[in-house]
Amino acid sequence: MVTLPGQAPPVVLVSGIEATLPPSALQLGDGGVAPRPASLLARPGEATTPGGVRILVRPQGAKLDFPSGAELLITPSLRICLRDGSQTLPPLGRLRLALADGTLLEFEPDGVGKRPLRAVRLIHGSTRATIWPPSRTAVDANYQRSAGAQSDLLVLGDGRAIYRPVPLGPMLVLRAVLRPRDDERWPAARIVVFGDPLSASLQRLPGHLPPQPVQFPQAPEAARRLSALAPSLFAGVVVRKASAVGPLVLPLVEGWHLGIELAAGSDRLTLGLLRSDANVPAVEWVVGDAGTELHLVRPDGGGENGPRYFMKGLPLAELRTMLPWIPTLDDLRWARAELVRQGAR
Repeated sequence: MVTLPGQAPPVVLVSGIEATLPPSALQLGDGGVAPRPASLLARPGEATTPGGVRILVRPQGAKLDFPSGAELLITPSLRICLRDGSQTLPPLGRLRLALADGTLLEFEPDGVGKRPLRAVRLIHGSTRATIWPPSRTAVDANYQRSAGAQSDLLVLGDGRAIYRPVPLGPMLVLRAVLRPRDDERWPAARIVVFGDPLSASLQRLPGHLPPQPVQFPQAPEAARRLSALAPSLFAGVVVRKASAVGPLVLPLVEGWHLGIELAAGSDRLTLGLLRSDANVPAVEWVVGDAGTELHLVRPDGGGENGPRYFMKGLPLAELRTMLPWIPTLDDLRWARAELVRQGAR
């Protein structure tokens, strides 16, 4: 994992990650887990995750101890508390915490006053362990986690930073719901742009176009050049410094940059790939309610009321699997406001 120095950057672009998004790709610490995973251990009222996080459940609530030394306390009403007094509001329904070692913790409240938790479960790979109440302790070694949208909170930082993920196309906007008061390493918000799906879509672009288009004859050659350039455009980590001002732009290689724009008074969100000596992007990824599509931009950019794009867009269907979380309307409004605050215009 790359460690980002100094004040935490608000925007990062990451590439070269696995198909299943590892928490380390978010550039917000290792989640406080041990680097060498072990086996999941579960007993009545307690468990140790493969990353060494120890969970202890009692009638008064639950306590998580991380190898980093961090602690989380969870009340019967499902408030998450830190030792410095910081705490979350109780959620509606159950609480799901995704740890950095791949373990998912599920806490189910009783729903009546301060009565003990109704159930606590751990899921890791194909194993699901119920550790509370003690009388119902059970381990299912052939559990299949349901695919599709999730509502997990991410446990990042050193184990004390809890973020709500808000997907926006090929980006994940992370909203802090809990973090230490005296630790500036974990920002209130982080925008993560994923370069791998952008690169993959560019490499598929030549096959999306007709071989000899009449209206835009240079399109196939432009697509082939972008396809060949894609792996070097999106490689490693690119950061936007906290001190940066102006439009939200991320510098790439060979004079290219990625600009993020959010039209005023509109839900139209685009990521444009542009050379520093050009006025019109070569391509744009357009994020809409139905998904994200890659478009090849016409040389005139749609001037004089002409069409801006050549042909229909190329869908990035893999984003639904890569970023499976369900954002609320409030989260989406917040995420768009955060993009504007960082310079998306």
